[in-house]
Amino acid sequence: MRVLRERTVVRQHQIFDAVRDLIINRGMEAVTINSIADAVGLTEGAIYRHFSSKQQILSLLIEDTERSLLDTLEKAQVVGESALENLKHILDSLFSEKHGSQAITFVIMTEAMGFNGIGLSDRVLELMTRFLESIKRVLRQGTEDGTLHPELDLDAGATAFLGLVQSLATLWALSSYSASVGERKDPMWRVFTGGVAPTPQVS
Repeated sequence: MRVLRERTVVRQHQIFDAVRDLIINRGMEAVTINSIADAVGLTEGAIYRHFSSKQQILSLLIEDTERSLLDTLEKAQVVGESALENLKHILDSLFSEKHGSQAITFVIMTEAMGFNGIGLSDRVLELMTRFLESIKRVLRQGTEDGTLHPELDLDAGATAFLGLVQSLATLWALSSYSASVGERKDPMWRVFTGGVAPTPQVS
């Protein structure tokens, strides 16, 4: 029974990976049960043994993506380092090769928000809200440890950081994931730190 459960989990993650690839390369409109089955090498009936509908697949994909994203945010932070340093660690982790799929998260969110009719907008909003709350906690630390402006608007700062990540992810996607993210990331990071910190401290 345990082996069967493990095989089911592995198969579900294979399906999630296939859906991510479809969204990234062809857009949300390309995600159908038939295209998913072709990508994984299964029949449509086999897909339905794991999921009841395309809506359930996409909803659970966002849930899986959220867990992975928030885990990356937590692991990127280093105890004892400043908030500004930890924000830089987070940004670098989102676009690193090891966590490269995390930058893709923001491409998926954009696609999901633009796809009407299957109720994904609320789940995407929940994901974004949790991301923003995580960033606000780091920013709050920075207003207390002196690395950020003491009167920084935390909501605005977190939204600006989200905008930085979203812009980089979108530009990367528009280049068919071939452009070097670092060429844009570092200058944009310096602009961001110039707005939230008295003196930019992390380059």
